[in-house]
Amino acid sequence: LAVDDRAAVLATAASIFTARNDFSRALAAYAAATQVAAGGLPTGSPAVRALAVAGNNLAAGLEEKSDRSAADTAGMVHAAEGGLTYWTLAGTWLEEERALYRLARSLLAAGEPERATARAQRCIDVCERNAAAPFERFFGYAALAIAQRAAGDRNGFLVSREHAFELHRQIPAEDRSWCEADLSLLAD
Repeated sequence: LAVDDRAAVLATAASIFTARNDFSRALAAYAAATQVAAGGLPTGSPAVRALAVAGNNLAAGLEEKSDRSAADTAGMVHAAEGGLTYWTLAGTWLEEERALYRLARSLLAAGEPERATARAQRCIDVCERNAAAPFERFFGYAALAIAQRAAGDRNGFLVSREHAFELHRQIPAEDRSWCEADLSLLAD
């Protein structure tokens, strides 16, 4: 297979293993996919999107894993970083913003609140540059507040949390259920 075909197949395998909660195989497949793609992929290659989707899904799945090992945690951050890298190439500002959110949450799960704060702030910056709806901006401010609290920045947490609450009030009622998990993490 050509390089981009190999990367796409491996990324797709990573997504399948993630869906089956077979994280060790998902991590191995994603690491192999990113290694294959490291030499570069042709513009418009379907492998770019496959790597973006697999990275995002794998990171999200590992964030939920209660018995995550150190290797799982490192792989989670690698997958979230890969998701951001490839969504930046394959998507729009919306996918980039959501990948930044995912990376912030993965860094929080990895115990790296300072790095999470920086990624959450970048998420907000992308939203503001693109006049994002309150729904999108809510998640950026929620991630920022959670990261600031974890980093010990109480004042920053309170300011960002208030921004998140204000944005949440602007979200249509039918979309608010998507916010519940993050909203619960903003409790004092």
